[in-house]
Amino acid sequence: MTKPMKPALNRRVAWMHAMGIALCLGIAPTAQAFKDPMEIPAIIAPKAAKALMLNATAQGSKVVLVGERGIVLYRDFAAGAEAGSGAKDADGRVWTQAKVPVSINLTSIRFSSPNVAWAVGHDGVVLKSTDGAQSWVRVFDGNKANEQVVAAAKKKMDDMQARFDAAKPAEQAKLEAELEAVQFAFEDAEAGARFGPARPMLDVWFKDDNQGWVVGSYGQIFETKDSGASWTLIADRLNNPDFRHYNGLYGDSTGLLLIAGEAGRVYRSTNFGQSWERLDTGYNGHFYGTAVTRNDKGEATVYAYGFSGNVYRLGPGAAAWWKLQSPTKESFVQSFTQGTTVMLVDQKGRLARTDTAGTGLSLVSQAEGKPVTGMAVVGQSVVLSGQGGPRVLDLPR
Repeated sequence: MTKPMKPALNRRVAWMHAMGIALCLGIAPTAQAFKDPMEIPAIIAPKAAKALMLNATAQGSKVVLVGERGIVLYRDFAAGAEAGSGAKDADGRVWTQAKVPVSINLTSIRFSSPNVAWAVGHDGVVLKSTDGAQSWVRVFDGNKANEQVVAAAKKKMDDMQARFDAAKPAEQAKLEAELEAVQFAFEDAEAGARFGPARPMLDVWFKDDNQGWVVGSYGQIFETKDSGASWTLIADRLNNPDFRHYNGLYGDSTGLLLIAGEAGRVYRSTNFGQSWERLDTGYNGHFYGTAVTRNDKGEATVYAYGFSGNVYRLGPGAAAWWKLQSPTKESFVQSFTQGTTVMLVDQKGRLARTDTAGTGLSLVSQAEGKPVTGMAVVGQSVVLSGQGGPRVLDLPR
């Protein structure tokens, strides 16, 4: 049996991996002692626009992508002809690489206003930009997250132990399993913290520049109310006792928040995260995101999408989710709404769209070839993130 690598060796392997990526991106690495990627700024790379990009978003005419080794690219699609210096994508479009304080894979990005943006990624990192994604600062990370996770697990264990000690013998027998579960959860949290900031954040959404949420692996969900200056673990508000991953986060101005998670679960809040309910869809696989359309009464239809092309729909007043017939077996990775329809992209870059009734789903474009991780819409174009950097398609009509 192969023995697991020690954390120090893991970090050494990570450094070797970073040097390999540096060579691929056209950078000549210099000999130096290993440093934590969370402390190494992303290297400005001549071939950054051909790197693996993991997510994309648009703000006005600007598109921003995040990806491996802390690479953040942005481009103003209203700028007209190609001009100036920067990294060129496979089609010759020029992208500017942002200044980023970490060289960690970044998984998602959102704007909360035209100039304020947020990005999350591996090692629990949360970044903030106040200049339209040109430069970034780290406002949270997995070390700080681990502190809160351990403290919350210890409090839960201590409270359960006190309850157990105060109970009569007959009641103690009933509480024993619960006590063992919280003790195990505390030990697991401590073990995770000793390993380091290894748990990624996977999505982010802000209602304004001050209040927002990040979600990630193993049931992580944190909230800030002071523009990222401090963060609070709110995992106890959600019914997720087995610490399933939270893969995608949706929010809108009505107070609706949705989390797409493992085991076919969707978590819903209608009051900006103060309370939550778990919606079991009847599906047992992974959901990667949700989308919402509203009718002329403002009532929401929720779509949950993910692994192997699965899409489920919950209409206004419906008691159960309904599965749409999917035209692809590839996983859907991101979506955007167009009026009462939803456009989704699968991991091969094919676009699918619901009909106006929300009950049908059909392909509207062909496969792009290289793996796709997300998309952003700007004007009449769709910008795909994925292997080989950004790619631009015409928006299907």
